[in-house]
Amino acid sequence: MPTVLIALDEAPVSVRAARAAVRLFGPDSRYLVINVSELPTPWVGTAGFGAVAPLAVDPRWLDAAYDGHADDDETTELMALAEQAGIPAPEALVREGDAVLEICAAAEQHDVDVIVVGSHDKSALRRLLDPSIADAVVRTTHRPVLVVSGAPPPDHQ
Repeated sequence: MPTVLIALDEAPVSVRAARAAVRLFGPDSRYLVINVSELPTPWVGTAGFGAVAPLAVDPRWLDAAYDGHADDDETTELMALAEQAGIPAPEALVREGDAVLEICAAAEQHDVDVIVVGSHDKSALRRLLDPSIADAVVRTTHRPVLVVSGAPPPDHQ
């Protein structure tokens, strides 16, 4: 029985990827769903010539701003998405940080057999500004990765 890690968020491609995983690996597989909230990078515009630079943030400030209830809410939302995608008996993993690193770390921690991610169809400019998490996961992990395209096949439109 394979262990499948599915990166899941509210994007339609993410739900498509989850449904594809269930079709491919069946109801008897062990499913883990992960959602990673990226910590915002505070920026300051005091660099020369109007350039911006990251502002160093004291981690204690982030802890003080966090009320401790987001995990329960995020887990509930993640489980609702998993139900919408038809994932049987999923285990929810809610993480904060860099999405690629957290997905790959969870895959190692839970010794998964395959990672499933959706891939947004992005223009070249958008890929420069917002790099592909799916591509980065493929390059970072040694585990098999199933990447599901953002566009449905022509007969499903």
